[in-house]
Amino acid sequence: MIPFQMIYRAEEENPNEFHWLWKEEALVMRKMAIPVDTIPYKESQTLMYRGGSNLVKEWYSKDKRFINRYEQVNQYLKMSEYLPPILALSIETFFVDVLDERVPAELEKRSWSKAFIKKDVKALEHVGEGKSIWPNTSLEEMTQLYDDMKIDGKYAIRKFVAKDIIDQEERYWVLNGNIYHRKNQIPEVVKKAAERLNKLGSRYYTIDATPEFVVEVNPGESSDRHAVNSPELFASWIKKEFVK
Repeated sequence: MIPFQMIYRAEEENPNEFHWLWKEEALVMRKMAIPVDTIPYKESQTLMYRGGSNLVKEWYSKDKRFINRYEQVNQYLKMSEYLPPILALSIETFFVDVLDERVPAELEKRSWSKAFIKKDVKALEHVGEGKSIWPNTSLEEMTQLYDDMKIDGKYAIRKFVAKDIIDQEERYWVLNGNIYHRKNQIPEVVKKAAERLNKLGSRYYTIDATPEFVVEVNPGESSDRHAVNSPELFASWIKKEFVK
């Protein structure tokens, strides 16, 4: 029996090859004696997946050995799901189903001259810098861009925070309820957020936060390590928490 195994996304043209985005990490895991592959072994008791969130549902629906369920992944992926329990620890935010005339009215009521607007799971910054910022980008254009991308979900309307402040964010991994950071410096706001987010049930996810507030949360399945963490360090955390 193998108590624990990591499953990594495979290259599309070669199901036996680790996807290039996670290959270095996977090989380091293997070097550190953590069982890894692109497919689960029959003798593995517990599985952890690393790869794009688009494949999570397929894997999790057919194998109950994964430590998370698909419903939990969604809770840590969708801002409208994970933010309410930690709203007081994050950026002021409200949610709407459509970007109509009620949004500017609400912004005026809150005295916000700018707002960062994103869908539940995706911002528009990959389209162009500032595309997620109102009024730099009109609500009509944002709606059209999201319609074109066929992305569902609520709109998160967030109070604008200057980029130099957001750039202070660090990534914290929460594994089995324990928080990991390369310098082992955990702000109080992250500790408080993890205490609340652990109740949603995931055994591994990430919190991106400045020393003062939480920026966003992501499921561990699709979160990259960020270049500040070496593969060796990340593997050591996984080994400590999951490999007995």
